[in-house]
Amino acid sequence: MYRKIIVTKGVIEVYEYERLNVNQIPDRDGDGEYHEKNYKQRQRDRRNAIRRLICQNFDSESKFITLTFRDTETFDIKDVKSCNHQYKRFVDRLRRRFQALRYVAVIEFQDKNGRGAIHYHMVCNLPYISKAELARLWGHGFVKINAIDKVDNVGAYVIKYMTSDMDDKRLCGENAYLRSRGLETPVEVRSWREGEYEAVRGIEAMLAGKTPSYGGEPYESEHAGTIRYSQYNLNRIDGQEQNMGVKTA
Repeated sequence: MYRKIIVTKGVIEVYEYERLNVNQIPDRDGDGEYHEKNYKQRQRDRRNAIRRLICQNFDSESKFITLTFRDTETFDIKDVKSCNHQYKRFVDRLRRRFQALRYVAVIEFQDKNGRGAIHYHMVCNLPYISKAELARLWGHGFVKINAIDKVDNVGAYVIKYMTSDMDDKRLCGENAYLRSRGLETPVEVRSWREGEYEAVRGIEAMLAGKTPSYGGEPYESEHAGTIRYSQYNLNRIDGQEQNMGVKTA
């Protein structure tokens, strides 16, 4: 059994593969079955990447903000490029107030009310700011600040709100999410890579006797055989954040 372990702050994910060939879907272009599988796999990978990025860089002290656009004739509130331009100008205004700003933001479309307008879900390390002041800096419409102070896995919590439109064809050719520079990346180790086996063994030893916070049913892959996935939320298991034995910066 081959293992891949991904470590973010407070959360450890363990993948177990029956066979070493873990490239589960051939990279083929065009239409048909493989094209559809590739597309769905990219969406899953993108969701996981955002979740881990959030988990690594943000916590329950961070802000989870929704930014919406009112109707305007100045620019097209349904156009991704135009709205991203306005969002980046907003970030510039925030940075004048708070230079250490870090964020991840994902685009959604307001289709339920028929407007089709873009809005943003943003998680960031912004310190206290009044809703009125934040709305003034945004300058385009309604803002909402969500409380996440009781959340022990910010990445998993926020991702439920941030990715419903990521496979929307209106995002084709565009970035589905926006992020600040300098964010920390999760640590990823594989048991079959030279120099990483001992790190894998160390993490496994630390997890010995702990019950996973989440464990999905094993599933089959044409190329990797049986795959098992487990997730350990150390904040939930032990009641406090722990040192996971690998460098995360």
